[in-house]
Amino acid sequence: MRRIDFDRGYIVVAPVDSTAEQSPLLTKEDHTHLATLTSPTRRAQWCTWRSIVRAELGTEVSLRYNSMGAPLLEQAVGKVAYISVSHSAEWVAVMFSATRCGVDIESHQRNFSKVATRYITPEEREAFAEEIGPHFETIVWSAKEAMYKYALTPGVDFTADLLLVEHDGQSATLGATLNGLSIPDTRYLFLEDNQVLCYTFEF
Repeated sequence: MRRIDFDRGYIVVAPVDSTAEQSPLLTKEDHTHLATLTSPTRRAQWCTWRSIVRAELGTEVSLRYNSMGAPLLEQAVGKVAYISVSHSAEWVAVMFSATRCGVDIESHQRNFSKVATRYITPEEREAFAEEIGPHFETIVWSAKEAMYKYALTPGVDFTADLLLVEHDGQSATLGATLNGLSIPDTRYLFLEDNQVLCYTFEF
């Protein structure tokens, strides 16, 4: 398990735990929802992130989902008012923040080439592919996913509405606009086991 601190909170990154269903942190509410999940992989991912939230914020914390399916806190717990959740095949990331936020984790070994035109414009590729480097497609996908979770705006088109406008290699950040308006920069970093983590938050 790894903790990444940022200005408004922190992110917990942990491997998906195939035994997480047995966690004593899971509540009756959790087990009720778990019964609706049939995929063993999905069950393990869900139980892992849920256990992380319970461990960090307490078993009494109340969670719900918005219309886009993103988990939300019913009320703040200390300085944590927002969470964001992501998982790759083998890792889970949970972001805890005092302000609105979004996180995404992906394996940079995943092949995005067949779907790249659905989220990368020709202009973005020309402007940023070379300077971002060999994991460009993974980073852009993960960054836009994190931005989308931050925005909480349904129906966002990744090539028409959510556009990259800046890249700073020194700070590993991407600037973007959503429907023509600037949104907070998204940070990216490489983790162990070939994972890319992207996150953004309201300053």
